[in-house]
Amino acid sequence: MKMNIIKSTLLMGLALSYTPIAAQGTSAPYSPGITQDAVSYWLPKTKLTVTVTTRKSTFKPGEFSRYAERYLRMNNVKDKAEEIWEITSVDITPSGIPDKERLYTLNFSAKGKRPYFELTDQGILAAVNTQAQKEPTPSVAKPVPAQPALKKVNPQDYMTEEILMAGSSAKMAELVAKEIYNIRESRNAITRGQADFVPTDGESLKFMLESLNEQESALLTLFSGTSDTEEHTFTIDVTPDAPVTKLLLFRFSSKLGVLPVDNLAGEPVWIDITDKKMFDSYQAPAGNGKTVKSSAQFLYYRIPGRATINVYNNRLSFTEQDVQIAQFGNVEVISSTIMGRNADARIVFDTTTGNVKSINE
Repeated sequence: MKMNIIKSTLLMGLALSYTPIAAQGTSAPYSPGITQDAVSYWLPKTKLTVTVTTRKSTFKPGEFSRYAERYLRMNNVKDKAEEIWEITSVDITPSGIPDKERLYTLNFSAKGKRPYFELTDQGILAAVNTQAQKEPTPSVAKPVPAQPALKKVNPQDYMTEEILMAGSSAKMAELVAKEIYNIRESRNAITRGQADFVPTDGESLKFMLESLNEQESALLTLFSGTSDTEEHTFTIDVTPDAPVTKLLLFRFSSKLGVLPVDNLAGEPVWIDITDKKMFDSYQAPAGNGKTVKSSAQFLYYRIPGRATINVYNNRLSFTEQDVQIAQFGNVEVISSTIMGRNADARIVFDTTTGNVKSINE
């Protein structure tokens, strides 16, 4: 399979010659970088970052929840605190990391024009004779409220002296319920025009009704309880060397949220990474992670494969995406013509998949 954007005069096919070499003059491992005489670079391996967004709902029962049905005819009011988690979304984000079995060194010719190379901070080949546009690093979202935070109202601010001086919880609940009924009667009288005093302008009337609604809502929480909702984001990194089926990604509990794989309090969530067979077979790794040297001054790059990523549990699939995977593809070479006297071809590489994004002579 060839990429249309690469001109045939620059492609040398799939045949590669790997020659393991050691760093010269030192026992330290060979590392990527650019010198006057050569450039050493990694090809990328695709890492998958699974971002799990969850919603945590926390309920706190009201102080008078046991009296809700007696005084306000409120049925099914919960009287126990609870915390409920749910998964709202799962996303897959690919990124490039150095493939430690694909470190190449290209020696510059003593004659002709020396090409310009650009590497990423990790030493992955990014561009030749041009500058690659730097892509922003995805940031991990911090826990934020699922909805804009509402002003917290303290129901005790609306309790009368009689309520606060009551000698028992039952008596306090009864008096609070009477106060709620009084607020409702006052609001109904205003809206029907039957109150002793009704504001003549719309803004004042609106303010008065909003104040009554706020008082009623605050006092009702003493019976119904309060709920808070917030979002939490978790990330799990997966770097596949081969297709996988039913790899345990994390565990999830509606009571505890996202859990590590060894915590049996949660149900399993798996990931399938299915190769779409863009190529007949994988290429063999290049010599147990040792440095390999370009023969005939070739420049190496990848044509990535594709995979279908599915994250799921026993009941449903959270996401299914097609993603390009560098290590599921093949390594190819670009001819030494770009290293000759007219070494002015401008090439930009995808640092996530290793593929050629653009090439211009």
